[in-house]
Amino acid sequence: MLVAPSPKGLKCGPAMTSLDLDAICVPAPLAGLRRYALDGALLLFDPRTGLTAVCDGEETAHLRLRVPRVVQFGITNACNLACSFCSRDERAGSEWTVESALALLRALDAAGTLEVAFGGGEPLAFAGFARLVERLAAETRLAVSLTTNGTLLDDALAARLAPHLGQVRVSAHDGVDLARTVDTLQRHHARFGVNYLLTPERLASLEARVLEWVARGVRDVLLLAYNGRDRALHLSPDDAQRLGERVAVLARALEGRATLKLDICWGERLEAAPRLFGQTPCAAGREFISVSSERRVSPCSFHQHSQPFVDAADLLSLLARERESFAAPSREPGCARAVGYGLSTLDTTLSLL
Repeated sequence: MLVAPSPKGLKCGPAMTSLDLDAICVPAPLAGLRRYALDGALLLFDPRTGLTAVCDGEETAHLRLRVPRVVQFGITNACNLACSFCSRDERAGSEWTVESALALLRALDAAGTLEVAFGGGEPLAFAGFARLVERLAAETRLAVSLTTNGTLLDDALAARLAPHLGQVRVSAHDGVDLARTVDTLQRHHARFGVNYLLTPERLASLEARVLEWVARGVRDVLLLAYNGRDRALHLSPDDAQRLGERVAVLARALEGRATLKLDICWGERLEAAPRLFGQTPCAAGREFISVSSERRVSPCSFHQHSQPFVDAADLLSLLARERESFAAPSREPGCARAVGYGLSTLDTTLSLL
């Protein structure tokens, strides 16, 4: 993200409301990007490349965030894998069709949302997924990305999807042929990265795994923290401290070849790991929301606060009314908003057994 002050001294018209985003002067190279109001700042976004810039100054001080920037859309609960760490409810079905999902996302696009990130379940298992992506590209300005295990991706599907996707996040699972998925995405010139859930069992092989992926052409690796009640999947404080030191070394070794990223749920646990923008508070429930296969909205997919909604207008109204609940920590251990990441609940649970 590029952070830049707005040009000083430029007068772009009379006093502006939060809706007058186009009247704010920005540096010329950024003028063609989509505009999104943050609290006191203007975010500029290129849906084709993912380039993001933030301008702040006197001209943007009045702006207030009005709509979610990203909708994380669990469009289906179906999945062809059965990972032990998955948080999805295997009993839940999907209430979405191509037309109903398109109607919601068209309305959110018109309201100012910038991106939809499909997940699940496995989004490629959703009937008509390629058709939905093609129509979103033709009928909205949204950037479209997805997280997939990659096992259902073949050349025919990749050829349909790649021209319309801003990014593909491939989840690295034990026993799944990640190399095949990477090769398929490279053949179709898709922008992609690898998501890797770090658990105690995977710590020893982290550097070897990442270097193997980079050798195959992976240029973006996101390290995920576990959220959930399985103590065996949580890192100890000592493990987290050592991991931060290892990530710092690995990031330096990869400089110029690949980017190593940390998800927001790590919070401050990896103190030694370098951060591009310092410690950023979790924006789930405001800038980011999670829409489930059952047509419910929550701050994130790990959060207990979940509300049904009818359409985009109902969803936005609900977010405004439930602002405090959406800002609360998740009760799932691992949430960076919770004191001690909520990990003390694991000890309480174990003591009752």
